[in-house]
Parts: sequence; structure tokens; C-alpha cells
Amino acid sequence: MTRLEAIAQRRSVPGVLLFAGSGDLLFMNHEAEVISHQIQGESSESLSSPALPSEIRELCVSLQSILEGPETDPIQADRVEGPLELRRITGNVESPVLLRGFPLSSSGEKDEACMLILMEKLGRERRVVPGQVKDQYRLTDREVEIVRYISEGWTNKEIAKHLDISEHTVKEHVRHLLKKTKSTTRTGILANLFQDT
Repeated sequence: MTRLEAIAQRRSVPGVLLFAGSGDLLFMNHEAEVISHQIQGESSESLSSPALPSEIRELCVSLQSILEGPETDPIQADRVEGPLELRRITGNVESPVLLRGFPLSSSGEKDEACMLILMEKLGRERRVVPGQVKDQYRLTDREVEIVRYISEGWTNKEIAKHLDISEHTVKEHVRHLLKKTKSTTRTGILANLFQDT
């Protein structure tokens, strides 16, 4: 448990969940409770409810399969360079949440395999695209501006009215952003652009 708590302390993200390799919840900070409640919606009974959103449980199953061996991993496409990480976007359009899951194999006899899930709200506030990200994805100034409004949860129609351009033009900018970031959704654009910020 000491290693798990140390990982949680080093992470500066709102929601932290730690699971044993068996899938049992070992640690959940307050922000993770709040975000889990928001994902489940107003129908969940209380913040202290032990039931976790199905998206988190599904991510745990994927992480468990990785811990059991890479040859059993059904989600090869979700792998990224560097430390093994699985990502999922959940929540609703107004308040999307990025789930980042990490399988942590045991590092000794007294240390068991576990899983770390970080929960990050997307689009809660306007976010600025860092210059290196702008360069990496070759974004135009207008695309950066569109990303800022998407991160605030604005619709294409609202963006068009605010910028005094046609809704079709906004859709074209979004289409270019989807292509440049290799995303299929608006929240996917945000997840790719802001994944390391």
C-alpha cells in the first residue's frame, strides 16, 4: 500500500483510484468520488455509494487482462508510447471525463500487482493550447481558437455566432481538427491535445 499511496501523492490530477490486481478498490480520493457521482448522474443515491460507474469497471477488466499477460490483451489499439496506458472518454458532452488507466505489475514479493486510474475533467474551463502542441499538430490560429471554445462546451452554432462565421465553416475547422488529432469525437480532440498538460 505504501507504493500505491506514493503514486497517488505524486499525481496532480483531481481523481485517483487504486485497485488491487483482483479488481478490489484499495484507494479513492474525494475528487474521484465526486467525479464518479457525476458520471453516474443524479440517479446515484449518494457520494458514499460503493458502486463505481460501469466505464471504470470496464477499464479495470482491460487493465486486468494486461496484468495477466500482453498476449491476452484485447485492446492493442489503445496502447500509447512510453508507459502502458489505456484511455477512455466518459461523462456527457457538457462535462466529459478522461479516464487514464495504468497496469502496475508487482515489483517484489511483498508488493502485489495493481491498477491506477486517473480521472480528469475536460472542458470545465477554457484551456490554452501549448505552443509545442500547436506545432506538433500543425494547428492554425483559428483552429486553436475553435479548440478553446470546444473546451468550454460550446456548440458549432454558438462558435459560429460568436466568431461571426458560418456554422459550415466551424464544422470544417472541427473536421480538420479531428483529422489532425486522429480523433473521432470533439472530446477526443481535447483528450489528444491536452493529454500531457
